[in-house]
Amino acid sequence: MNSAKPDIIPVTDRAREKQFLKFAWDLYRDDPNWVPPLRTDQRELLNFKPHPFYDNAEIRTFLAERSGRTVGRIAAIIDHGHNHCHRERRGMFGFFECIDDAAVSKSLLDAATQWHLEHGMDCARGPLNPAMNHECGLLIDGFQYPPTFKMTYNKPYYARLIEDYGFEKTQDLLAFWGHLEMLEGLDPKIQFIVDEARKRFDIKVRRVDTKNFDRDVEIFLRIYNAALPGTWGFVPLSDAELKHMAAGLKHLIVPDMTTIAEVDGKPIGAVF
Repeated sequence: MNSAKPDIIPVTDRAREKQFLKFAWDLYRDDPNWVPPLRTDQRELLNFKPHPFYDNAEIRTFLAERSGRTVGRIAAIIDHGHNHCHRERRGMFGFFECIDDAAVSKSLLDAATQWHLEHGMDCARGPLNPAMNHECGLLIDGFQYPPTFKMTYNKPYYARLIEDYGFEKTQDLLAFWGHLEMLEGLDPKIQFIVDEARKRFDIKVRRVDTKNFDRDVEIFLRIYNAALPGTWGFVPLSDAELKHMAAGLKHLIVPDMTTIAEVDGKPIGAVF
């Protein structure tokens, strides 16, 4: 391992933006479980193209170079929505990718930390790409599987690099893997609850209406916004973010794998 300190370069032009994006493809080239992100989405989430999240947030991206070769990248983020909701002065970091080299990871995290301090932040959290409503967290188990929807994937040594810098785990984020045949083994009490709820509240369930697809995707996101306040780290999506996310999700959602629950014609729950 080369312990020489790398050069840290702020991303300020289109060529550096391309370099920032390309580094992930270089790093994971031989990893069969890595799922490449959509470049257009990445450009928006990094504020290389306009995204409504940045109506109330700031970001500064950095590259690490050694001998003219890219060896790491990081984004320092200030989510003003989060800090307003949680009454904090917390900086976030994300889009962290790095070779297995403590000198590189330390230099990248130093750059993000210094930027946060210069902007009045007094603590930090990450990785968030760029916020809790998008990809967040660090994979620490299950590297033998491809990531599930909206879950992160990273090199196994990232936890060591980030913890060696001084960060500590604060929450566990879990993805559950299920098989259809598991439905046969569900506790009968669950069916009783379903039957009672239908009887007492006249709950109706339906699929997404393909003729009103945009409306139903937005219904799902508005339920998401209404259901999660009070959960750890949650920040509600703005109206602009809701519409932007709905436009993206409608290309990914399979109508036959959706359920919307209604009482008196009003949607109260959804599974997509």
